[in-house]
Amino acid sequence: MSRSGLEFKMLGPLEATVDGKSLQIRGVRQRAVLARLLLAQGRVVSVDSLVREVWDGRPPNTARTQVSICVAALRKLFRNAGCTDEVIATVQPGYQLCLSGKHLDTQEFAREVERGYGLGQEGHLVEAAKALKQALALWRGPALSDVPAQFAEAAATRLSEQRLLATEQLMTLRLKLGEHRSIIGDLSALLHTHPLREQLRATLMQAQYRAGQRAEALRTFREGRTLSIDELGLEPGAELQALHDAILKDTSVSPAVEEGPCVEWEQHSRPSELPLSVGEIVGRRDELRTLDALLSVEHGRRRTTVCFISGSPGTGKTALAVHWGRANAEHFPDGHLYVDIRETLAGSPGYKALSVLQRFLRSLGVHPDHVPRDLGECSAAYRSMLADRRALVVIDNATAFQEVEPLLPGGGQCCVLVTGLEPFMHSRGAAGLRLGQIEHADAIALLAAVTGRERIAAEPDAVDRLLELCARLPLAIRAAGVKLGSKPHWNVEDLVDRLIDPRRRLDALGYGESSPRACFDRALRHLPSGTTAAYRALSATSGNDFDVGAAAEVLYMNPSDAEDTLERLVDLNLLEVRRRVHGGGLSYRYPHLLRLHAEQLLAEDSLEQATLRLTQRTDSGRRPCPSRLSANCF
Repeated sequence: MSRSGLEFKMLGPLEATVDGKSLQIRGVRQRAVLARLLLAQGRVVSVDSLVREVWDGRPPNTARTQVSICVAALRKLFRNAGCTDEVIATVQPGYQLCLSGKHLDTQEFAREVERGYGLGQEGHLVEAAKALKQALALWRGPALSDVPAQFAEAAATRLSEQRLLATEQLMTLRLKLGEHRSIIGDLSALLHTHPLREQLRATLMQAQYRAGQRAEALRTFREGRTLSIDELGLEPGAELQALHDAILKDTSVSPAVEEGPCVEWEQHSRPSELPLSVGEIVGRRDELRTLDALLSVEHGRRRTTVCFISGSPGTGKTALAVHWGRANAEHFPDGHLYVDIRETLAGSPGYKALSVLQRFLRSLGVHPDHVPRDLGECSAAYRSMLADRRALVVIDNATAFQEVEPLLPGGGQCCVLVTGLEPFMHSRGAAGLRLGQIEHADAIALLAAVTGRERIAAEPDAVDRLLELCARLPLAIRAAGVKLGSKPHWNVEDLVDRLIDPRRRLDALGYGESSPRACFDRALRHLPSGTTAAYRALSATSGNDFDVGAAAEVLYMNPSDAEDTLERLVDLNLLEVRRRVHGGGLSYRYPHLLRLHAEQLLAEDSLEQATLRLTQRTDSGRRPCPSRLSANCF
């Protein structure tokens, strides 16, 4: 891409550069006017259209004057940057942005995508994939993310769909080129974000099948079918069902081109399985320094270093591990292995470990026919393969040492990061990190990174209240930022008003599977039922802090058993210990937003029990009318 002349970029925050130097476009209205002119692709935009669209149909009386001021300021900005020709011309009934001789990233994106599609149709798959990669590399984030106007949101949605279509086509090409192992991680992350895209799901199923992960491919279909029925009330499409049937029958799912180099490539496989980062890590400087220390052990060491990252749900354990792994990728030239233990097939810890080891061995280049079926043999083969390698292994959401132990390399210069609620490896020589709230300044920086600095700077008091309501929990702050980003017509104070009511707070922060409520639910999903029951019941105590006596009362236990239960929840980072009261016993409390979560679960449980009792009482007193079973006979 040329770095000379005037360039405009909309595939991310709006940006204008001259000879590679970024121009400072000041003010929301200036950005909106420039964005609207750019989206017109050189056509004239009337003043009336600018007035209507820049203010979302609610312009002030001074709107036409403000448009003129914005255009004059933009013209001055371009002149001062050295642009001698007229960039914005006055053409009745409005203005025209002259694109001749200027670079616009959306136009380059469209050209490269079209070139990639054409090359693919002609059978030039390598060149087609290269063109699509160049097109997708132009994206710097969500399109027009700093232009809070409805027309910009509509354009961003259209551009995002084009980006996703190009990504789907690129993944299909890479699958045809025999890169099925290396695309599984990217496809899984994309499908998590766009779970109803059947093209992505089909490509992932084919990649998993060709990588020897037949069970994972079938599970990918089952998850998609369940989601399609729940969300749309529809069965998956015919093509996806046909692919499922072929995999189920173990019928060859043939690639479109021969994969001649694959055998040799698999023998020297370098897996790259880290999921996509959820966003920029803000703060956590001490924790990152601790992780960096894992790399400072003298060169030539013959043992694996292990660090366990623990903390309450939503503190960013996975995000920290993935961020550090990506930032230090050059230290692990033999690859990165990743597994979310919580999402593996159900079963005993040993069965889970066997399933993960078999996948790891396939990722490391072992032919599926040669993967052992015994846990001990798998573990031995895995350690032998990593004995002379420098690889990173990330084991996410672990719950027991029996799950993790077989996945630990025996030697070499590998590094293992384990995340989970309970730090069960501290007695086994592993380094430990415990994550909690982030500092206030870091919380502001995180919110600004998601929402935009200008919007945050405009309401400092409301921002402080918002961060307090989010308990400075990274997941909740990011959720609040996304909520504000999806509501450009809101002030920060508007969101604060919706969060003040504790009963509405978690719902107000929700935005799908990454919402705090969904995260907390997933954290409890695989815990023993007695532990989750105690977690719910303790929210019935009065006040934020409670002692053993109050806990024993709501748990219907003697104090000794209640104390054991409290300490178990502390081990899981679902409760935290407070200082002793007047020299007496310990007091406990829920960290950050977990009390609100536990109260919601308790209320839902109480409602369910009440409904069940009412149903049982009704069933015992009256029977349905035999002649009209569907009628309400009570």
